[in-house]
Amino acid sequence: MSPSSLLIALSRFLIIPAMALALASCASKPLETFKDGKPVFKPEKYFAGHTNSWGIFEKRSGEPKEILHTETNGKWDGSTLHFEQELLFAEGKKKHRSWLIHRLDERHYSATGTGIVGTARGEVSGNAFHLEFTLDALPGNPLGHVHMSQWMFLQPDGVTMVNRDTITKAGVIITEITELFHKDH
Repeated sequence: MSPSSLLIALSRFLIIPAMALALASCASKPLETFKDGKPVFKPEKYFAGHTNSWGIFEKRSGEPKEILHTETNGKWDGSTLHFEQELLFAEGKKKHRSWLIHRLDERHYSATGTGIVGTARGEVSGNAFHLEFTLDALPGNPLGHVHMSQWMFLQPDGVTMVNRDTITKAGVIITEITELFHKDH
C-alpha cells in the first residue's frame, strides 16, 4: 500500500467516527439548555382548555409542502391530561387524535394516544417540552412506523407556543413541521 493510499484509508478511519460524534452532539442538544426559560411550560396547564395551531409540513429540502390547522380541547384531572385534537389539512383531509398525558413527576411525562405505538416519553425544562414517540403513519402496516420528536417552546406571553416536529424513518428525516399554537384565555 502506497503512503498516499495509507493516508487516505487512515483519514477515512478517523474522519467518519469524528463526524458521527460531531453530528450526535449537535442532535442531542440537552433540554437543560432551556432550564431558565420563562414562563415554565406545564403541558397539563397549557393543553387544558382550548388551543388552536397553524403549521406547515416541510419537505426534506425545507420547501413548504402542506398546511395544517389543529383544534384541541383538553381537561386536566389532577394527574392525567385528556385531550381531543382535530387535525385539518389544507386539501380537506381530517384526522382525529385522542391523547392521555400522565405527569410522572415535576419534569417527566408519559403519553398514549391515537396513532402512538407504545408510550410516548416527555420531559420539561424551563419553557421547553420535548416529547418523543413512535407514530403509526400507516395504520395497520408496521412498515409505516416512524419516529416523531417534538420540541415545544412556550413564549413569554404564556399563550403562544412554537412547536417543531421532526419525523424520521431509520434515522432519515422524512418531513419537519413548524407549528404555532395559541391558547384561549
